[in-house]
Amino acid sequence: MQQGKRRYRRAGSARLRPMPEPDAIAGALSALLPPDRIAFSPGERARRARTTSPHGTTPAGVVWPVSTEEVSAVVAACGGAGVPVYPVSRGKNWGYGDACAPVDGCVLMDLSRMDAIESIDAELGYAVIQPGVSQGQLAAAAAERAPGYWIDCTGAGPEASLVGNVMDRGFGHTPYADHLATSSIMEAVLADGKILRPGFHRYPGAKAAPVYPYGVGPYIDGLLTQSNLAIATKVCVWLCPKPEAFRFFYIKVEDESRLEALIDALRPLRLQGILNSAVHVGNILRVVSGQRTYPRDLAGGKRPLDAAALERLRAETGLGAWSCSGSLTGTRAQVRAGAQALRRAVQGIGRVIVLSDAQIALADAITERAARFGLLRGLRKTIQDLTPHIDLLRGTPTYHPLRGALWGLDTDDDTPRDPVEAGAGLLWLSPVLPLRGADARAVERIAAPLLAQHGFDFLATFTLLNARSMVGIINIAFDTADTEAAARAGACYHELMRALIGAGYPPYRVSIEGMPLLREPGTEYDAFLGRIKAAVDPCGIIAPGRYIAPQSGDAG
Repeated sequence: MQQGKRRYRRAGSARLRPMPEPDAIAGALSALLPPDRIAFSPGERARRARTTSPHGTTPAGVVWPVSTEEVSAVVAACGGAGVPVYPVSRGKNWGYGDACAPVDGCVLMDLSRMDAIESIDAELGYAVIQPGVSQGQLAAAAAERAPGYWIDCTGAGPEASLVGNVMDRGFGHTPYADHLATSSIMEAVLADGKILRPGFHRYPGAKAAPVYPYGVGPYIDGLLTQSNLAIATKVCVWLCPKPEAFRFFYIKVEDESRLEALIDALRPLRLQGILNSAVHVGNILRVVSGQRTYPRDLAGGKRPLDAAALERLRAETGLGAWSCSGSLTGTRAQVRAGAQALRRAVQGIGRVIVLSDAQIALADAITERAARFGLLRGLRKTIQDLTPHIDLLRGTPTYHPLRGALWGLDTDDDTPRDPVEAGAGLLWLSPVLPLRGADARAVERIAAPLLAQHGFDFLATFTLLNARSMVGIINIAFDTADTEAAARAGACYHELMRALIGAGYPPYRVSIEGMPLLREPGTEYDAFLGRIKAAVDPCGIIAPGRYIAPQSGDAG
């Protein structure tokens, strides 16, 4: 194969782009980084092509910079050679492509070794961090250095990056769940290697730079997230003040048809600020997937579960058709009043349990002792299953939610673990809906039949992210080793994504599989973003194919 005529593809398709061979790229970068921070071997490239998606992409190689200056130097060198760069913070973007670029042949820039917590302000409640800082690392540091605050974390596990989640506009569980709204990008590297400092960060010594993300003039952070215009190397994330009182609530809804009534009953509480954290409404399979592996004993070797198996599962677990969980936070008086308002709002819809920290601790102690004598084991398991969700609501990352990624595997091992290492296939579809029960039902009516048609269970959560909108999280779970199942998963994803967008429910973020589905050629929106991309990255060096449609000559 001649140098400059190597074939590169994006997930699910193919394109041609002239690029140097991996050995030539490695040679150019070896002058910038030590040998232990460059890996271009076939084995490393193949390992980095693994993903939870049906299709992975293979990088040209991997580099590990440890500073903004090294990021700048690598980007400039790759730009000079016409080689694209794809940055990942820690590569834990489960269900959305993990550490894979949208196209083959990128230099994968792994930022996990840029893991410095540069500062924590315990008075104003914020932390300045690099992209490689993990959720677990920041939670531990905040507990020690800012004990009056929580972090807001996601369910991706303690090893996942918060900066990576900010850059994809993800969300967590506390009142600070909207990560873009509670952060500011302090510095980012452009395609020519120059360093951009958005907002007030461009003014040396600006006192309010960490706490007022908009700065003055155009708001740059919005353009830098969910795009391929720059590589963020330093971000300020706000910490959530620990409330005077905290209560966990759980609502069990027996009747499947009451989903609409539940969401409509919760909306006024969200609008009035009585519910101020993210609230999750999940169907029975979404809840069960976080507690155990696929119930092969009930399924009779079939996927998806039929109605009879679902009824047996409900009887076995004691779960309702829908479960809702969240927290009440504030002063003691506010929390007491909030609990009363919540009970009134859902009366006749579902059964409400509200637990304080003291009640949770007491129940844990009692059931732990009783279980030693064979008593209250069912209640003990319920407490154990709820505890990780309660931890997330208090800013403590946990591995527990990773169990849900294993649903597509035929295994009895329910140990939460790295989905890629486990061979788990996972695709998330994340439509955004108005906060109305009718819209949740409409999405269910679109998604459930399509999933069943392709041989997949309907696992769904509706997260009330703010007072007027919610995000649906629908997962397609499969075994990546099963090529037939992976093909069905890809086909189902594409069909369902088009159906949801066509019905008025586009996603808030997508996987590498979904990037091409977002594009609307010929629209002024695509043209506007294309002009910006062409201005700041004319050669398409940074993350080609990521959100912004590829320009002429790009690799995407």
